[in-house]
Amino acid sequence: MKKACLLALMLVTLTDCARSAPEPILLPIVKQSLHLTWFANFNGKAAVSLKSYGEQSAYHVLAERTGITVDFQHPPLGAERERFNLLLVSGNYPDVIEADWFGYPGGSSKALKDGVVIPLNDLIRRYAPNLQALLDKHPEVYRQISTDDGTIYAFPMLRIDPQVRSVWGPQVRQDWLDKLGLRQPSTMADWYRVLKAFRTRDPNGNGIADEIPFSALTIPGEKTVPGLPPPLWVFLGGFGLAPEFYRCGTKVCYSPAQPAYRDFLATMRQWYREGLLDPDYLAQTERQFDAKMTNGLVGAYAGYNGSGLARFTAMNRARFPGFKLVATPYPQGPAGKRYVTWPEAGEEYMGVGAAITPNNHHVVETVKFLDYGYSAAGGLTLSFGREGVSYTMVNGEPRYTDIVMKNPKLSVAEAIFAHARPQQGPLVQDVRYLRQFYSMPEQLEAVRTWSDASTELLLPPLEVASLDARKFNAIMSDMKIYVAEMTTRFITGREPLEHFDAYRRKLDQAGLPFVVAAMQRALDRYDSKAIQPTREQP
Repeated sequence: MKKACLLALMLVTLTDCARSAPEPILLPIVKQSLHLTWFANFNGKAAVSLKSYGEQSAYHVLAERTGITVDFQHPPLGAERERFNLLLVSGNYPDVIEADWFGYPGGSSKALKDGVVIPLNDLIRRYAPNLQALLDKHPEVYRQISTDDGTIYAFPMLRIDPQVRSVWGPQVRQDWLDKLGLRQPSTMADWYRVLKAFRTRDPNGNGIADEIPFSALTIPGEKTVPGLPPPLWVFLGGFGLAPEFYRCGTKVCYSPAQPAYRDFLATMRQWYREGLLDPDYLAQTERQFDAKMTNGLVGAYAGYNGSGLARFTAMNRARFPGFKLVATPYPQGPAGKRYVTWPEAGEEYMGVGAAITPNNHHVVETVKFLDYGYSAAGGLTLSFGREGVSYTMVNGEPRYTDIVMKNPKLSVAEAIFAHARPQQGPLVQDVRYLRQFYSMPEQLEAVRTWSDASTELLLPPLEVASLDARKFNAIMSDMKIYVAEMTTRFITGREPLEHFDAYRRKLDQAGLPFVVAAMQRALDRYDSKAIQPTREQP
């Protein structure tokens, strides 16, 4: 048996030993100090006080425990994509590349094919007991972090707890609701009544009909539903829809082609006509939106918990006594069910992971080091830093110290990043970090409110097959433009809704059946991935 194991180790092939339980990680991992080179984008909050993640308390602690020191290579802020592309062209890879592999040209499978990264499945089975245990417990994680053929290519940043994915959603002025004697909206009919009251009953009390019942900050991005800024996505769920491609049972559907999309458009059209939607909803900069929020004009919108709810609360409390902005539930859809329509809320893995390159001469040691981040002790360190400095244990729970929570020179987020990487890197995001990062009660309530809705309509991260990709991208490029134009025309009243059937036929003519079929094949491949056991089954 020993000879077989030695042979398996030399050949790095799958044997009975490889299917046995992974080796336990013994600290230190190396007896002689080892330095690993590691390319990673640098968070702007960390850059306020540090020159490298290597200066964080967390990586000092990891070096002490494991014997492995990380020498980070950070691209300049704002030049991340350019430097990443230059790195790929150079072929002079560091030991580890941490990147958004969904954004790699051609996808993660192409990164493997190009020889930029190495496959990890067998290595994880042998030397990564903590990550392998997660994969055994959470099959969905394995499906999300692997290519179509089941190859794992990076140690992922994981968001397993739904609360850490619930960072965005609908928000409303609770003080306006209270003043008008209204309850938080639950159904689409409730939303109409609330927005109508905001428009007609002067909730800001200035005697002028200047209220904007529902406003929208335009966030550009590839996942944007054509013709709809993200804040309007929350109302798609009220019709059983989700942005662009979504799950309808076991099938893939395209939202702008569904009969329910016509009903959605009819509702948005009515709201637009009656002044319930901000007339600037299609193209509004952050500065324009902020001006409306800080002048007490906006009654509801959808946005982030931190840069939205917390920031506007801090900005407006002194300006408007009694100001209270709160999260409100996603609207009820068919059969009274609430659906999350923020695509990232359904992604336990968003594509960012630490991959090992073929230039690495210490692969086994690197695997063990990366896996330590998924252990209880390693995850605690990466999320909170050094015990006694940046956190202490209180009743069994890690609590950031005053050097983080009350730092005189740094914000809470900046102080956290001076010591730890709870939002990035190869680890499982710790909800205990989030509960302290969100310092306002309204933020904690927002997490509970938004995470209560179902993510069943949201697709996992999918990659269209390489054979389909060229035709798929060509069709979608043209179709997105047409959908955006027609969605805008329907909502603003420039196109009668009686033309919806003709619009739908043009989608078919443009190639809709092919792109839906391509996405269906991608979903089928995703769903069919089988977890390979860590040990032989009896």
